[in-house]
Amino acid sequence: MTIHDQRILRFAPRQADALARQLVSDGARAIAAAGGRLFGVFKPVIGMSQNCVIVISEWPDEAAAKAHAAAALQGVHGAELAAQDLWEPTARPLPGEAPTETSGFYSHRAFDIRPQNWPRFLELSESAWGNFEGVNDSVVKGFWKARTPPEPGLLRVRLMAWYASLDAWERSRWWSSNARAGQDEAIARFRERSAMLENNEVAILTRVVA
Repeated sequence: MTIHDQRILRFAPRQADALARQLVSDGARAIAAAGGRLFGVFKPVIGMSQNCVIVISEWPDEAAAKAHAAAALQGVHGAELAAQDLWEPTARPLPGEAPTETSGFYSHRAFDIRPQNWPRFLELSESAWGNFEGVNDSVVKGFWKARTPPEPGLLRVRLMAWYASLDAWERSRWWSSNARAGQDEAIARFRERSAMLENNEVAILTRVVA
């Protein structure tokens, strides 16, 4: 089973832009040489320090990820590892899939739930996406189970979705009075899903391209 490695890297002020581009080029080649694939490099816009860069790579299995994911940092100097985790892909992405959009924004979300609620949480999410994506300028790119729990007795679910604009993100919110019309089915499922949450965090990112 494929596995994704996420690393949040912190750099000195005004260094993140140049080093993010280096990760997209040199880092991607180093990952490929080690048998993996770069899923994406992202920079925060809202909700995280501007001195951080997020690198996500895909590996054939957990053993390969643990052994080789640090290859992304080959030749990158001055990076502090702020956080790292392994993610198990569920409904999305399929093996080999990765973001392709060169504009717009990505939500980087963490849902903390009780493990017994996971089957229904996944069902509600999958069944909502068709209506959600059909109405909004958005595509769900990934839905993972994190290997590291936020605390004992909880499961962390990671979601990444692309939005054409920040306005598209705002108008897709099920709780917003400005929500786009026509997504009633998705809103009902997201409302039920929200009732299962123990915690919920989100940052807005852009994808770094060569």
